[in-house]
Amino acid sequence: MCEPAFKTPQRAGRFQTRGAARSMVYCHPMDSPETVIRRLRPTSILPFIAWSLLCFMQIITPSRAWSWLLVGLTLLLAIGYYWARMMRDRVTLTRQALGTWVVAGDQLRENFTLTNHGWLPVLWARVRDRSVVPGYCADRVESASPESQRRWTYASVCQRRGVFRLGPWDVQMSDPCGFFAVTHHYPTVNTIMVYPRAAHLPDLQLPRGQAPGRATISERAAEDTITIGGLRPYLPGDSLRRIHWRATAHHDQLMVREFDREPSGDLWLVVDMDAAVQAGEGAEATQEYAVIMAASLATQFIRQGERRAVGLLLSGQKPVYLNPGRGPTQQWRILEALARAEPAAGQPLAALIGDAGSSMGSGRTVVIITPSQDPGWAAPLLPLVARGNAPTVVLLDSTTFDPPAGDKEALVGLRSLLTQLRIPTHIMEQGFPFRPVERISRRRRELRTLAGTGRVIEVEVVEEV
Repeated sequence: MCEPAFKTPQRAGRFQTRGAARSMVYCHPMDSPETVIRRLRPTSILPFIAWSLLCFMQIITPSRAWSWLLVGLTLLLAIGYYWARMMRDRVTLTRQALGTWVVAGDQLRENFTLTNHGWLPVLWARVRDRSVVPGYCADRVESASPESQRRWTYASVCQRRGVFRLGPWDVQMSDPCGFFAVTHHYPTVNTIMVYPRAAHLPDLQLPRGQAPGRATISERAAEDTITIGGLRPYLPGDSLRRIHWRATAHHDQLMVREFDREPSGDLWLVVDMDAAVQAGEGAEATQEYAVIMAASLATQFIRQGERRAVGLLLSGQKPVYLNPGRGPTQQWRILEALARAEPAAGQPLAALIGDAGSSMGSGRTVVIITPSQDPGWAAPLLPLVARGNAPTVVLLDSTTFDPPAGDKEALVGLRSLLTQLRIPTHIMEQGFPFRPVERISRRRRELRTLAGTGRVIEVEVVEEV
């Protein structure tokens, strides 16, 4: 069985990781004999009808020809049945996943072993894989000599993130004459999670407290910060520390400094998974771009070594609310939630922000990732700004995806509205070249045959994905 193990990379076995978004799935051989369903059945009733007719003809009009035909057909049926029964009881197929890290764009590799314990050969064995991993199909036709094993490896690239099913699978065989069909059904189903890969992002210029690139808001801070917002006349109760003496001499009255309120280092990621506003298909869909953006931002801020917590607010089939946290554990929680994210209808962005906005705290950086062109969701941002949060919006231009959604005029109008609200906005179109943040160095062992002697040795292979 495959057992999801959402642990930190330090406990991931033999894999050295230098990237960010990866998955951990511990897989064991899927070959439990107790779960195999073995069937043997005739492929057609015609041979048995022919045998019955020969018996009838031999009884009605005895003849040497009928006798020879009857004996020959009986032998063929008996040999075919014995051959098929041997394949039913003495042939097994096992499969085992190689590796534990699965990332979008990484290879999923499996070892297959067809074992024939009988003294008759398996002329052909058709493997039919019923996994639902996109782009992964391990169908194959193999043969096996008596008392032998046939091994092969199947590898395919995981095209997109998500939670997928590996298995079940069937093995179909037949006797040489095709009288009897043998089917081994392996109902074992395993779940594999493919995490989104973190990528380099365009310069978003997000508000960041206590770091370059901060954003200010119109409301002034009650306490001193490092950003001076302006000067005003002294009022009773103002601290003497805030008096600007040079301006006091210039204006001939006491003047005090005002400071801009800065958002804290905490970051909230808000991902819109409303099915009504999505566009595109497969890996080139707005929801996939949103997931990559969120995964990349979470990875970037958590791995920077700063004291910045990252939280996630996600709509969709399984809504997620993760309070801001730090460290690898929080990173894996966010990536797991993003891997499972799927769009769902009836979850507009305005309701998402309005319901959760009051619990997001104050003084936070809020990044909203959405393809929605409805200006109605801009209103719930005003309470966020009033509480001292600094929102930034990443608009996915759904008109550039195939099939498209929305229109350019609505997008321009929404961006103009956000600009009037002094909310930074960034536009992302389809075709943005997502480049992985870092590569993954992975070690695995495989069997190789020496060309000269034919000896099979085990070697360690280092590869990067």
